[in-house]
Amino acid sequence: MKLLSFLKDGRIRSGVLVDEENVVDLNTTCYLMLMEKGEDEQFIERYCDALVPNDMLGVLQAGEKGLGIIKDIVDWAKKRHEVLYNINHVKLKPPLPRANMLRDFLAFKGHVEATYRRRGQQIPEEWFKFPVYYKGDPAIFYGHLEEIPWPKYSKHLDLELEIAAVIYRKGKDIDKKRASDYILGFTIFNDFSARDIQMAEMKCLLGPAKGKDFAKGLGPWIVTRDELPDIKGLRVYAKVNDEIWCDTKVEDMHWTFEDMITYVSQEEYIRPGDIFGSGTITGCTGVDIGKSLRPNSTVELFVEKIGILKNIIRG
Repeated sequence: MKLLSFLKDGRIRSGVLVDEENVVDLNTTCYLMLMEKGEDEQFIERYCDALVPNDMLGVLQAGEKGLGIIKDIVDWAKKRHEVLYNINHVKLKPPLPRANMLRDFLAFKGHVEATYRRRGQQIPEEWFKFPVYYKGDPAIFYGHLEEIPWPKYSKHLDLELEIAAVIYRKGKDIDKKRASDYILGFTIFNDFSARDIQMAEMKCLLGPAKGKDFAKGLGPWIVTRDELPDIKGLRVYAKVNDEIWCDTKVEDMHWTFEDMITYVSQEEYIRPGDIFGSGTITGCTGVDIGKSLRPNSTVELFVEKIGILKNIIRG
């Protein structure tokens, strides 16, 4: 399945891409489906609001029960074209407009090597011991075709092409062999960066903070693991104003999402709606190739089997 959020009639709704052209509103369609079956109206409202509410975080918190009814909704909706919205007639929002928690890692060895090479240093041995990450604002996501604001305090913006895993189960002290069971699916993640601010912050041995917490691209949807069990080997590219900045494959991921989940969950809960960013895919950021974004740039990220996430940077 491809889970998404979209704006229709002034409201953000949780939905599913039924086919290449059509989207179904989960909450409303749940109500219509159960009404047709003759269920009590008050029960229907409580039931649908609990398992498939309009906010995607609530859908993820419903876990397996929510996913089960989503499959029923999709099967029912496919036979009733009147309940579907053409995807070209709705405005996509980030699939998870507000996450529970955002953690972004440094998983790709090539990207880490390039970062330390610019500093004239070797990768610290600690990087090979555990998957490091920073925590970001869980409520600053922008969806496909949404405009990204240029922060007034920065003169150097950059993109970072990443893949994010989305969690839908609560767990603690999770064994690596079971870690993938906590992943709902994957989406494209653009970790926009104010490089000048980020570099200044990190000289103080803390952060990043303002260098990151102004915008993140997320979308266009979450592809569930039944359709995309793993991201290894997927082709990706980043394009800015029709200029290719990178075109590569997901190949040198030293730390897997299973590693990340196992590490984070030591004496700590992970929860539905947590986002785990992979870190920059090797070569897929401007600083690695000597480029930077300009105001009014169009940024297009592609990940095979997921799709395209496109944003415009407004200065």
